[in-house]
Amino acid sequence: MLSLLTAALWGSLPIALRPVAEKADPITITWVRYLIAAGGLGVYLHWQGNLPGRAQFAERRWLYLLAAFLGFAGNNFGFLLGLRLTSPSTAQIVIQLAPILVIFGAVRWFGESFGRWQWVGVGILPAGMLIFFHRQLAGISDSYATGILVLLGAALLWAGYALAQKRLLRDMNSIAIMWLIYAAGSFAMLPAASPARLGLLDGTRWWFLLYCCLNSLISYGFFSEALAVWPASRVSAVVATTPLFTVVFTRLAAWLWPAYIVPEALDPLSLVGAAVVVAGCVLMALRK
Repeated sequence: MLSLLTAALWGSLPIALRPVAEKADPITITWVRYLIAAGGLGVYLHWQGNLPGRAQFAERRWLYLLAAFLGFAGNNFGFLLGLRLTSPSTAQIVIQLAPILVIFGAVRWFGESFGRWQWVGVGILPAGMLIFFHRQLAGISDSYATGILVLLGAALLWAGYALAQKRLLRDMNSIAIMWLIYAAGSFAMLPAASPARLGLLDGTRWWFLLYCCLNSLISYGFFSEALAVWPASRVSAVVATTPLFTVVFTRLAAWLWPAYIVPEALDPLSLVGAAVVVAGCVLMALRK
């Protein structure tokens, strides 16, 4: 249930971000999300008595924290920028390349094994993407192509964040790592943020923005708790269904808020491609 809730929250995030990104710039939106998440996690860690101290930056740990912060912040910014140029379902499909990069990095730097069925998943994933994008390949626009390239960069940055966090988890808990990332991000982005731009948001977009902030805070909590009670491979396999939630939620949101959410024109073959992408991610996540 925790894994399904994580997939549902991550699947709905780009749908809520898209109308907000039409009025506010990516840096300001990311800054607000980080500020709210840092406040929420800070209160929780203080209540638990687990706020990280100076000892957390001992040795070369601060280098991994810096790499995790740059990867996570760069992913959030790139994902939002790519989302403005493409669509929620497209963004979620492209970002599924991140797990492949994480697995390759884990094999290279952490000595993890890579099974036969995982290689099958690696082969299935790009095939599913080609099927999903079969309509766009015929006449893809420059802005759409740029958006896909930006999303590919965002996937690479997320993989860097995940690998850095994997190293940090030897000495720190995941919630403390996320609090440091959110706190550092809200502080670093403050000079470039334009809070006045938020005045362009109407009432409904404010609710979308609030949902995005709570999503950032709650979804990673569900994800961490799922990892605590279930094998990581099974959690990853369930979370791999995120693009399917995006496809379903986009249709629902377009029906509820037609003035803000534009329904995507996905034909049956595109839906098959999305399912193939999910199947490839599941195969990569499951161990022997």
